[in-house]
Amino acid sequence: MKLRKVQEVGKGTLVVSLPKSWAKKYGVRKGTLLAIREARGGQLIISPFSGAEEGPSELLVSCDSRSPEQVRWTIIGAYLLGYDVIELRARMRMSSEMKAAIRDVVRSLAGLEIVGEDLQRVLISCLVDPTAIMPTTLLARKNAITMSMHADATAALVAGDKGLASMVIDRDEEVDRLYFLTVRLLRTAIRDLRLAEKFGLSPVDCLDYRMAAKLVESIGDHAVDIAKLVFKLPEGSSLKGIGQELQEADLRLKEIQGTAMRAFLARKPELIDRVKGDLYASFSDALSKVEEGARGLGGLSHVVLSATSLMDEIAKCCIDIADLVIPTGVELG
Repeated sequence: MKLRKVQEVGKGTLVVSLPKSWAKKYGVRKGTLLAIREARGGQLIISPFSGAEEGPSELLVSCDSRSPEQVRWTIIGAYLLGYDVIELRARMRMSSEMKAAIRDVVRSLAGLEIVGEDLQRVLISCLVDPTAIMPTTLLARKNAITMSMHADATAALVAGDKGLASMVIDRDEEVDRLYFLTVRLLRTAIRDLRLAEKFGLSPVDCLDYRMAAKLVESIGDHAVDIAKLVFKLPEGSSLKGIGQELQEADLRLKEIQGTAMRAFLARKPELIDRVKGDLYASFSDALSKVEEGARGLGGLSHVVLSATSLMDEIAKCCIDIADLVIPTGVELG
């Protein structure tokens, strides 16, 4: 931290000097125009003014000596870092395995499209305008999807419905796409405080949103694991004997998740105690009834206990989301 004393010149004009090392680093000298923006909390953001909007950020990636899996993770990394154009090149003709890996990862990331391609080159562009999508909208959408996922996974487990279980597993791809898009937007907002201002988020808020997004993705993963239990049921069997108890437990779980996300998005710390108190206690009671009923199911009891363990993990994720809510009046100075 460098301190500067405010000086007064002329008739009430306030002046503060700039750090010499910063000015030298960014080529700031007499006559240089600086852009000054006011951020949340009263901070002033000072940056050199170029007079032109920045163009899309581009990255050139050589595929030579890289495996398809390495290229895949390079594309994901570039996407999360906010690159708008990713150009992949090879000295020789790209293998079919490399092209397949590129197409696969492009399909898994929201907004990415292959806009140019030949034997040695693939050009990828991100068509998502970060200013047109709010992280709050993405997080709420992810939360709604994962709530329906564990509800459907529970229903599939009760009925032994493998088709419905497969649909839950497939839906996790959409959750992953939304997660990566959310991370991309939040990382961009941390670097571009103007975008953060548009989102109504501080850099600290962006970190909390990243954590919340990861917790919701974990809820989706647990829902997938519940759905996979359907395939461990013997052919023709189901858990209808304790179906009512299982679905009651999931109903309580959905109430915890919905309330936790409402507390986080609306910044309502008064809901934290409800999530961690009455709602979790009610869910725990419902889960205990499921576990009691599982004792009479013989060889199917281990499937039920696996399901209840996963449901409890989802509840813990919800509690962690609620814990991200900062109590009113506690601010960073």
